[in-house]
Amino acid sequence: MNRVIKRISYTIVLCLLMVTGFAQNTATKILENQFDTYRSQSLQEKLFIHTDRNFYLTGEILWMKLYDVDGFFNMPLAVSTIAYVEILDKNNKPMLQSKLALNKGDGDGSIYLPVTLNSGNYKLRAYTNWMKNFGADYFFEKPITIINSQKIPDAGAAQQSIKYDIGFYPEGGNLVAGIQSKIGFRVTDQYGVGQDFQGLLIDNNDTILKFMPSKFGIGHFNFTPAARHTYKALIRLTDGKTEIKDLPAVNDAGYVMHLSEAGDQLRISLQSNVASQANQPVYLFAHTRGSIKSVQESNVQNGTAGFLVDIKKLGDGISHFTIFNNNRQPVCERIYFKYPARQLKISAQADQEQYASRKKINISVSSSASDGIANSANMSMAVFRLDSLQNPDASDINSYFWLESDLGPGIESPSYYFKNETPEVKEAMDNLMLTHGWRRFDWNDILQNKKTAFEFVPEYYGHIITGRVVDTKTNLPGKNIDGYLSVPGTKSQFRLATSDDNGKIKFEMKDFYGSQEIIVQTNPLKDSVYRIDIASPFFDKYTRSPLPHFVMPEKNPATLLDASINMQVQNIYSGVEAQQFSMPVIDTGSFYALPDQTYLLDKYTRFTTMEEVLREYVTTILVKKRSGKFHIPIMDINVRESFDDDPLVLFDGVPVFDMDKLMQYDPLKINRLDVMARKYIMGYTNFDGIASFTSYKGDLTGFELDPHAVAVDYESIQLQRKFYSPEYITEKEINSHLPDFRTLLFWEPQIKTDSSGKQSISFYSSDLPGKYAVVLQGMNNYGMTGSTSTTFQVK
Repeated sequence: MNRVIKRISYTIVLCLLMVTGFAQNTATKILENQFDTYRSQSLQEKLFIHTDRNFYLTGEILWMKLYDVDGFFNMPLAVSTIAYVEILDKNNKPMLQSKLALNKGDGDGSIYLPVTLNSGNYKLRAYTNWMKNFGADYFFEKPITIINSQKIPDAGAAQQSIKYDIGFYPEGGNLVAGIQSKIGFRVTDQYGVGQDFQGLLIDNNDTILKFMPSKFGIGHFNFTPAARHTYKALIRLTDGKTEIKDLPAVNDAGYVMHLSEAGDQLRISLQSNVASQANQPVYLFAHTRGSIKSVQESNVQNGTAGFLVDIKKLGDGISHFTIFNNNRQPVCERIYFKYPARQLKISAQADQEQYASRKKINISVSSSASDGIANSANMSMAVFRLDSLQNPDASDINSYFWLESDLGPGIESPSYYFKNETPEVKEAMDNLMLTHGWRRFDWNDILQNKKTAFEFVPEYYGHIITGRVVDTKTNLPGKNIDGYLSVPGTKSQFRLATSDDNGKIKFEMKDFYGSQEIIVQTNPLKDSVYRIDIASPFFDKYTRSPLPHFVMPEKNPATLLDASINMQVQNIYSGVEAQQFSMPVIDTGSFYALPDQTYLLDKYTRFTTMEEVLREYVTTILVKKRSGKFHIPIMDINVRESFDDDPLVLFDGVPVFDMDKLMQYDPLKINRLDVMARKYIMGYTNFDGIASFTSYKGDLTGFELDPHAVAVDYESIQLQRKFYSPEYITEKEINSHLPDFRTLLFWEPQIKTDSSGKQSISFYSSDLPGKYAVVLQGMNNYGMTGSTSTTFQVK
C-alpha cells in the first residue's frame, strides 16, 4: 500500500511539474509570439546625415551625405527613395526644405544658405515618408550654426536666465518601501547642457546622503526608502543657486530591478513585496533593437528572483530588459549598452604633412571590417580649414546609429562614450542608460495585439504627392472621386488616383526632379464641383529638444571677417561653377511607352482646324458628333472596330474632357500627336485608347484650363549639384591671378573602397594657409560603421 501511495504521490508531483513547465513555456512563448508579430508589422528606419561642416555663413552651401538603414539591424535599407531635409529655427519654424533622392539606402545633396537667414543656431533634421508614422522623435536631428555677417543679430538673442531641468530615475522604474534602489539622476540647463553641482538627499530636514554627478550632470546613488516618507533633493549649482526637487513617490508595494555585470554574464535581480507574487513566476524578456535575445522564467522566493544572461548572446548597442509579473504585465524595465564588437575601421592618410598653396594633395583611404570579411565600404569625406569658428562635431555615424537613434534626442556629446572604453566612460554610459529609458514601442500595444495603422506609406518607387478632394459648395471631403495630376511639358507626366473616404488622394510619381508646375483636377463633366488641394509633404510635428544657446563669436571678430571675405570672393569668382547641376539618367518616355502611331504635324499639310487634321490623316481617330457635341473615338487596331467612348485625351500631359474645347484649339500650335489605338489600363481604370497632343514648347500655349483645375509650382527631388574643386596642373593655372579663397577644399559623398578596402582621393590646396581637417565617415553593407579624422598644414 505504501508503495502504491508513494507511486501515486510521485505521479501527481510529476504531473504538476509537467503542467507547471507547460504553463511556463506557454507564457514565455506567448510573449515571444506577440513581440515577433509586432516587430514583423513595424519596420523601423533610421537616417544619418554627414555634413561637410557644422558652422556656415549665409551665401555658403551646406553639403550632406545620407545613410538610410534598417532600425533593427543598422543595415542599408532600400525601402525609401526620398528623404526630406529641413533647416528649422529655434522655434521649429522651417526655414529651408528640400527633397533628396535615396538609392538603396544611399543619398547626397546640398542646400544653399540664403542671405535672408538670421544669425543663430538651427536644427538640421531629416526623415522619410515612412518614418512619419513613428513621430518626430525618430527623425535625425543635428544642430548647426549659421552666421549672417551682413545682418545685425536680433536683440532678443541675449543670454536668458538659466533654468534647470532636474530628474531622478529609479532603476527599473519604481521606488518601493524597504527595498534598496539605485537612483539615476540628471541635471541640465534649458539647452540640455549637463551641470556640475553638489546634492543632498533630505528626509524631513535630515540629510540621508550626499551625491554629485560623474559626467554631463549625470550620476547615481543607492538608498532604501521608507514607507510613507517623502524625499527631496537639494541641488547646489556652481552659480550659487539652489534648487529643490521631489524624488518619485515611494510605493508601499511593488517591484525593484537591479542589473549588474558578473564577468561574461549579466545578473538581473528582482525584489518584490507584492503578496500575490510570492512563489509565483516572473518573466524576463531581453531584446536588442527588436531581435529577441533571451526569454526566461523564475519564481519569486522570499521576495527575490534572479536571472543570468550571457553578454555574448546580446546584440551590439542597446538592449532592453523587461520583467513581467505572473499575469504577464510589465513591471520593471532597464536598458544596457554593449559596445559593438563588429566595427568598421577607417583610416585616412595624406601623402605629406605640409603643402604649399595650389598643390596636389593625395589622401589614401582604407576601410577594414573587424571580421576581416566585408572590407569594402561606402563613405563620405570633407576637407575644411580649422579655426576658432569651426568646432568638431559632437556626434558621428557611430554614436548616432548605436546610441542617439535608440535613446532619442538630447544626448550631450554622444561621441564621448565611444572614444575610449575606460572604466570612467563605461560608468558614464551606464548612468546614461539609467536616465534615458526610451524605446521605440509601447508594451501595451504588443500585449493587446494591437495592429498599428500606418498613415504614411514608404515611397518605394518615387515621390508621393498627396492632396485632398474638396466639395467647393460644402467644403466637405470628396469620396471616391477620380483625380488627375499632370506635369506639363514636351516630356510630360500624367498620374491618375482616386480619393478615399476622407477625401485624401495620392499620386505616385517616378523620376520627378527639379522645380516644375503641376496641374491637378477632377473630371469637370462628371465631378464639376470638386477641387483638389495639394498638401505639403513635410511633417508638421517637432521634437522638444532644445538648441544650444546662440552667442555671436566675439572673441575673434577678425576670423569672422576673414571668413566672410573668403566666402564673398569665392562667390564672385567661382559662383558660376558652384551652380552647376546635373540631371540623373532617367526614363524620359511617356507613361504609355511606345504609341501605336506618331504624327509629327510639320510633315503633313497644315490645316487650320483640328477637325480637318484628325479627319484628313489621323486614320485611327474617328470624328463624330452626338447631340451637337464632338467625340473622337479611336479605332481599336486589335479588332478593327471603334470604341464607343472617347479616349484619354492629353494636351501637354493635361487631360482634356471636353472635345469641343479641343476642336477649337489652333492646330498650328501642335507639334506632335501620339495615338495608342488599343485599350489602356492604368491602375483600376480602363481607357479606350489614348490621344496625346504636344505643343512645340510643352507649355499649354493658349490652352484654357478648367476653372477648378489647380496649378501649383512644386519643388520635387533636388537636382545634383556639382562640387567645385579646381585643378592646378598647368603653369597657367598655377600662376592665375584669380583668387582661390576656398576654406572647404573638398567634399566627396560617394567614396567606395574596393574589396581590399583601398581607395585614393586627390584634390588641390587653395591660397589660404592654415590647418585643415580631413573627416571621413561611412559604413559597409553589414551595418558596421566607422569614422576617422586627420590633419595637414598649408603654408
